[in-house]
Amino acid sequence: MIACTAPSLSANALSFPPTDFAILNPDTGVAIGRSRYRVDSTSDGATLDGENGYFDGQTDVETAHLELDAAGQQPRQVEFDHTFYNADKSILMRAHVDLKSGAATCIDNSSGQVSTQSATLSFPADTWAGASIVIPIQDILRAGVKGASRRLHVFNCAPSPKIFAINVNVDPGSAVWTSYGAEALRVEVRPDFGWLNVIIAPFVPKLHAWFDPNDGWAFVGDEAARYYKGPKIMLVKTRDSVRAAREGK
Repeated sequence: MIACTAPSLSANALSFPPTDFAILNPDTGVAIGRSRYRVDSTSDGATLDGENGYFDGQTDVETAHLELDAAGQQPRQVEFDHTFYNADKSILMRAHVDLKSGAATCIDNSSGQVSTQSATLSFPADTWAGASIVIPIQDILRAGVKGASRRLHVFNCAPSPKIFAINVNVDPGSAVWTSYGAEALRVEVRPDFGWLNVIIAPFVPKLHAWFDPNDGWAFVGDEAARYYKGPKIMLVKTRDSVRAAREGK
């Protein structure tokens, strides 16, 4: 891995118009749902909203609050909530964290019994959660970093509240991503366990995300587990969203 200077995040990183994605089974390529994400400006930063709807009636709703620093330049995540619903609208899982106070809660009802675990954590300044991790990754790409690795932190319920150090590894060049049908640059995100990486890393799930170099490094999809130890899903930006972005709609 190549060490690199961390680029400075800017308010421009908060630009993410309403975007539609197809949700695919990554093993078969069959569509299993639809997703939409957007970032809306607020007086002190922005709010990210996302909803995944599955054809079997399940839904996931994600909300994140982002603030800019006093100079109005550096965004950071201050709150995160991701709730997973069964088809009957009961809660399957929920992750919630206030990164200012450190209060975090993880709910897991997947076994049929309610399990709630809470903790107060101390978050590093470069901590992100959920889809908001796209923001620092895009800034890395806009800074021209390729074929290199950068270290960040993420919050996740695994299954209790935890902070993970991660490595963001950028491929050296773009290639046609078949699922997207166009050129894209792949980025891999995986936990960093230091010297234990040699032993643990092969068994740890990782996230792959793709960005379009011909569309301002727009996020065009990813492949990851739906939630901790959950089924794998793939998001792929729909061609209608691609067309609308390029026509300025």
